[in-house]
Amino acid sequence: MKALTVNKRFEEQSAFVGLLTKPLVTTANDSKLHRLVMRHQRQLTEWFRRLGYRLIIAGQIIRLHRTPHAGTIAVPYTSQPPKRRELVLTLLAAAACEERDTTTTLQAISDQVRVITSLETSPVTAYDPEQGPERSTLLLAVRRLESHGVLVRRTRDEEMLRAWEAARTGIGAGYDIDRAALLQFLDPHTVALALSASAEAEQELFAATRWSRMLRLLIETPALLYADLNEDDAAYATSMAGRLADAARTMTGGTVEVRAEGLVLILHPDHAWTVDATLDWPKAAAASWVALRICDAAGNIGQRNADGTVWLRAHQVDALAADLHRQHHADLTDYFKQRPERIRPVSEETLRDAGLLHVDDDGHWTLTAAAGRYRAPEPAASWNSSTSLTEDSE
Repeated sequence: MKALTVNKRFEEQSAFVGLLTKPLVTTANDSKLHRLVMRHQRQLTEWFRRLGYRLIIAGQIIRLHRTPHAGTIAVPYTSQPPKRRELVLTLLAAAACEERDTTTTLQAISDQVRVITSLETSPVTAYDPEQGPERSTLLLAVRRLESHGVLVRRTRDEEMLRAWEAARTGIGAGYDIDRAALLQFLDPHTVALALSASAEAEQELFAATRWSRMLRLLIETPALLYADLNEDDAAYATSMAGRLADAARTMTGGTVEVRAEGLVLILHPDHAWTVDATLDWPKAAAASWVALRICDAAGNIGQRNADGTVWLRAHQVDALAADLHRQHHADLTDYFKQRPERIRPVSEETLRDAGLLHVDDDGHWTLTAAAGRYRAPEPAASWNSSTSLTEDSE
């Protein structure tokens, strides 16, 4: 009986993490996750309610809505979010699917998007299928709908897709439309909450939703650092650290480190969707190595604060980049050897994506407390100095 209980909890936690990485689930886009969520929907609904989220199960469609608090949600920083045009075309492609019954093609979606955006009342820039970049962006948008299960591809010939993208020949690909998934794709209520919060309402909501906001930060980002919070939130999170840690452990099955500077969640490595929820970093690649070298050096010379952060002026960061180029020139790839000015922006992008760095408008650095977990590595002997940055990252 005990083994059955343990297995049940493991499945619940796996499904919880899985839904965070894939908020719209159908039998087509993830049959395993779909089975787990349907099996444990009661417990999952309760856990997501604690976060202030809504788990909707409509027939065979599963949709997790991240309801905004005061117009905001908890998301990790990324230096490369989807481009605005891609997101706009994703919504337009979804609208184009509304005009069809159960099947469509890439060319039909393209035609309908062109019609929609050519209307005088259209608030977006007209889509021009004669332009190669526009076709490529629409293809990314359609792939996004496919990943969410709204579209189910019927044809598997990649040459047809490439021919359509390159020269607009053929149908591109054929798709079945899951109209139930399409209906759940965008929620007007959630959109309204994201756009309509007033300044006065924000203050009231921030106080009323403090527990769920702190828990969201810990589970979604996944580090709750007191230095990143305002004074009231930091005091609350400090007083509730034990309860927040217990809640995160229960729902994710992960380990929570309770430290003086905050809480850090480390997900269970055996859960099926942990890889999708975890940044693959640091890698045995030049970009990671350069970023960690500068991070370690910055921690040694920067101004240490009581909350565990380290602050450096912009000129100090420039000096560290120059020192790295001079002292470790032989260890660098040609990408950095030939253009030393690349070291700082690549390091910033890498460290910010890892949640270890904030950069203000003046270029000053603030290393988060979590940066203290890392040390400068040795260069990889397998690096080929003639390879590019992209090749190093493979």
